[in-house]
Amino acid sequence: MTEEEAKRIVDAISAERFQPFLDECGGDPLIALRLYYWDGEASRAFLSALRDFEVSMRNSFHSRLAGRYGRADWWDSPRVRLTTKGLQQVSGAKLALRQELGPNVAPGDMVAKLTLGFWVGLTGRGQNYEMQFWNPALRHAFRGYQGRRGALQQQLDHVRRFRNRIGHHERICHRHLRKDYETLLQLMEYVSPEKAELHRQFSQIPEVLDRKPLVLTGAAPVRL
Repeated sequence: MTEEEAKRIVDAISAERFQPFLDECGGDPLIALRLYYWDGEASRAFLSALRDFEVSMRNSFHSRLAGRYGRADWWDSPRVRLTTKGLQQVSGAKLALRQELGPNVAPGDMVAKLTLGFWVGLTGRGQNYEMQFWNPALRHAFRGYQGRRGALQQQLDHVRRFRNRIGHHERICHRHLRKDYETLLQLMEYVSPEKAELHRQFSQIPEVLDRKPLVLTGAAPVRL
């Protein structure tokens, strides 16, 4: 790659967005470009595990809450008291689905549309969420977990913020990614041990993390 080609790529990325990568690489634009593309590779690798965890958790939550309240649209039960933010998230999901699908919105559509933030929020303090949701239902979604609700909620929110960084194309290369991976696997182990074992055996994440120094020195190619 010529200097002119590198400059054009950096211009396309934007100087502001590229600056943190330059800062991490001592101002060397070529190494910073390698880091930028490795960062994208790492984000893609994490998406598979994040997807499996999020889908498993929200389905487990939904099943238990539908059973507790005796209806698939449990969020509309008069017995459910959501926070203002939770109510806004439900209303926003309904509105978006009606615009997309028309008036016939199924509970499964809502489960998929509600954000990870909504589901994680159900493990918070909320409107007495510990007695509404955690004690009677949601704690059973985390098999083998023996700790307090608050400690688990902090881990879940950590994963939520990490997922949002990737979803918004923000860099993750400055993070302790091996620790992020272990946290994610631990939470997945609680929700779906079978999925966690699959990821321990076959995930690309460890190999991608090991590639980082090789990519930065040019000993291994970037992957797009």
